[in-house]
Amino acid sequence: MIKNRNIAADAGIEASKIMMGSGALGPREIFYVAKSGTAAYAYLQARVPQSHFFGTINGAVARAGDDTTVLVYPGQYKETATINITQANFKLLAAEIGPNKALIRTEIRQHGNVDTPCITCNVHGFEIAGFRITPYSSNTGCGITLASTANTYGTYIHDNYMYQVEVGDAMANAITLGVDASFDADSTYIANNHFFAGGNRTNGVGIIEWNSATRSVIEGNTFFQYTNHSANYAINIYDAPGYRGQILDNKFLASEIGVAGAVCVAINNPTAVGGDVLIDGNHFVNYAGDDQCLASSLNTCTGLNYINEAVVVGE
Repeated sequence: MIKNRNIAADAGIEASKIMMGSGALGPREIFYVAKSGTAAYAYLQARVPQSHFFGTINGAVARAGDDTTVLVYPGQYKETATINITQANFKLLAAEIGPNKALIRTEIRQHGNVDTPCITCNVHGFEIAGFRITPYSSNTGCGITLASTANTYGTYIHDNYMYQVEVGDAMANAITLGVDASFDADSTYIANNHFFAGGNRTNGVGIIEWNSATRSVIEGNTFFQYTNHSANYAINIYDAPGYRGQILDNKFLASEIGVAGAVCVAINNPTAVGGDVLIDGNHFVNYAGDDQCLASSLNTCTGLNYINEAVVVGE
């Protein structure tokens, strides 16, 4: 039996969230992950049934079903393979979610480990929060890949620190949404994340690569864009109409201070997309000019956006 009161008190989890249930209408079933040798590992091992306690994230994900939660305690997790989410309405949550906690405490890391995406998802209703995600530094690396082989709906990515490491001319994407003219990451909501660098400089894709993401929202994030190569974007939107998405109230910081943003572009918004993606309330700092805040379609479906607190003027 799980001692609900002790775990709730010592681990800071609501008692209702550690109850075992098996259906969408009942309490969510929770699987726990902790690093061997840590205090959390010893504590949970003594109190959680063996069927619900694991030393790796992939071990827990393999056991979990639809409508369940995997709760991960602090530590660095170098999985031997991609964490592939196949369960509907599934939550992958760090045990500690809050300001700055994702920067250091609970990391999913493939950099220096295995050249494979950290996480892939091709099902509906996935939520991930509270992690530092460090993908493998390559031109094919990625933190989270959505809808690569099937449509997804309702993914919620929030309160993560997406940390891309530069190695030579290679730098991984943080998030890839769908496949050009194919699978769609419908209704994805990306909010309150911190993105450090990223974007494939060789192939000209973005920290967030918006291939196909209908009715999706990118809101309230911070992009720390670090590169001086022209093929780099913070958000790169595929040149196709019909997305009807929103990019709202984000901060974009061109961090190459000595070169005034060099030639990196914050939002690549192709002409064919134009009126489909509403871009409003974003702040751009240290970019070389308006056309590097919004590359093309400046007068189409844009509200008030600011470069160094001055209004970004359309073409």
